[in-house]
Amino acid sequence: MSDDPLHESLKPYSISHKSFLQLLDYLEEHQYHTICFDDIVKNKNAAKQKTVILTFDDCPKHLFDFAIPELQKRKMKAVFYMPTAHLGGYNDWDAAEGRTRVDLMNEDDLKELNRLGMETGAHSHHHIHLKKVDEKTVEFEVKESKQLLELIIGKEVISFAYPFGSVPKNYKQILTAAGYRFAISIYTPFENDLSIRRFIYHDGDTTETLHKKLSFFYRCYRIVRDPFKMY
Repeated sequence: MSDDPLHESLKPYSISHKSFLQLLDYLEEHQYHTICFDDIVKNKNAAKQKTVILTFDDCPKHLFDFAIPELQKRKMKAVFYMPTAHLGGYNDWDAAEGRTRVDLMNEDDLKELNRLGMETGAHSHHHIHLKKVDEKTVEFEVKESKQLLELIIGKEVISFAYPFGSVPKNYKQILTAAGYRFAISIYTPFENDLSIRRFIYHDGDTTETLHKKLSFFYRCYRIVRDPFKMY
């Protein structure tokens, strides 16, 4: 999230400050509560209320400049997904394709997220397409990232975000064995706790499209559309 013109190359996965404020204003106006996955573990009914889970992939360091203070100001929280091989590094998967290089959070930053009441999730170790590698590599990627994050923040990591939305074969068995309770994708033909559908919020969204994306009818539409959008 940035107003830096150089970040245009990262869209739609990077949004402007104005768009972010529009999102938070909408959630407040319509009385949505932001929760994290650990809230669901503590209270199974938490997700049945008027709630949303805000998620940020890759953990860009500049989120501390605007997004995180804005969340704090509104007493909101979110889940931040870190690819652990890139702690204190940069988004080399984007840079390799000519997109803007962005500095990522380090260990101290993740500890600060935890102190602020945010949740940290795993985003694999090397930020790779898990569907394109063998099962042993997938097992390493999901276990290594979880273990490293838990050593840093001193608490259990319970959720995972598939890099590029790439859900591998046997994902249920692999993630369950690694100790995850939840995982999020972009497109998935069958939704369950380890393949939860998320939607992308981008600069082209309006209050009208937000209303649509948060509706029951949109969730039904995704059941039909997602199988044709699989990576």
